Amino acid sequence: MSDDVTMPDSDDGSVVPGPPPAQPVDRQLTAGALVLFRFLHRSAGRFAMFGHQDDTFCHHATDADSDVLAVAGGYPAVWGFDLGRIELGWSANIDGIPFDDIRREIRRAHQIGAIPTVSWHSVNPLTDGGYGENMAAGSVAAVLPGGAAHGRYLGWLDRAADFLLSVCDEHGEPIPVVFRPYHEHTGTWFWWCPGSSVEATDTTPDQYAELWRMTVHHLRDVRGLHHVLYAYSPDRSRISMSSDATRRADYLYGYPGDGYVDVLGLDDYWDLDQDPTAHTPVDRHADLVTMLSLVGRLAAERGKLAAATEIGSPGAFAAAYEGPSAAPGAGDAPWTGYLLSAALANDDTRRVLWYLPWRNSEEAAGGGAYGTPAPGSPYAPDFRAFVRSDFMRLADTLERPLP
Repeated sequence: MSDDVTMPDSDDGSVVPGPPPAQPVDRQLTAGALVLFRFLHRSAGRFAMFGHQDDTFCHHATDADSDVLAVAGGYPAVWGFDLGRIELGWSANIDGIPFDDIRREIRRAHQIGAIPTVSWHSVNPLTDGGYGENMAAGSVAAVLPGGAAHGRYLGWLDRAADFLLSVCDEHGEPIPVVFRPYHEHTGTWFWWCPGSSVEATDTTPDQYAELWRMTVHHLRDVRGLHHVLYAYSPDRSRISMSSDATRRADYLYGYPGDGYVDVLGLDDYWDLDQDPTAHTPVDRHADLVTMLSLVGRLAAERGKLAAATEIGSPGAFAAAYEGPSAAPGAGDAPWTGYLLSAALANDDTRRVLWYLPWRNSEEAAGGGAYGTPAPGSPYAPDFRAFVRSDFMRLADTLERPLP
């Protein structure tokens, strides 16, 4: 079975010459993972999916297990989960969610046709420091081959591999997942971060790239995980916007190479929840469109998928947007007027395949940078209009082929 994916240019299936066919990081993908890979590539530019982190674990609705379900009548098309603390052998993750429950909900997402994506907020391999205490000099060097913590870290990778292999469908086949390790590496808050031109750490871009490649080799070649797509996701806040060249350079800072990445992602809270006294919604919206365009364009050039792997939730700041790209009469409409208009801005932004806000924790209740509107939120009707627009998909409107 060929792994090549070509993009039909019309309904009759004809193909227009373009970039080389897309190929997965893993040339031995399981049948289900290969179907997912091809489906995503053939969907790029045609629609986008709405995702949500911990959707059924973290909600404000009392009569439903999902705020997205309660507000919009359907579950997300992409379900986000996190493996933080799997490395320590804990039974629950960084947010106190048992891994048995995560395994169950990945299966449930798969059963309804949604796509699971998995991040990993691991502790520091030298200090065991968690979120907020995650940095320590020499951390990445220590886990690379020859480093003092290399053996220990391979054990951590094995625990992550064991979990991903354990999540199987009713036929005993591993469920395809999008794995997003070492995210927001352009920042300075995780042990794996090299930073960017804005602010660098003691980790070099080459060391970060080596860490990524080591991880793929271990999971794919040593442990035999063949149901995984790999997502790369820099943080927007540390990307210099001074020119297209600086944006590209910072986005690709530490990039491990096209042979090790399936999805070009972007984590962007910066352009959706700001102080209007310092930044206008019109300026931020323009930057959001610029970054989505960059990711979509790079994906097209490199035969990759594009995604907003984490996206800030439009709130009061975005609701004030009345720029030229706003939908007509979109006043007080942050989801449709701000985010949807950015998603539809041009052919490059349309290639961004999903948008995933973070979990609906208590701090998200006010509709700030995180989460989705709960029932009763003033933004709930606009959110429903967003996810039910012609361009967006929830799980109940996502028609996926079976393997």
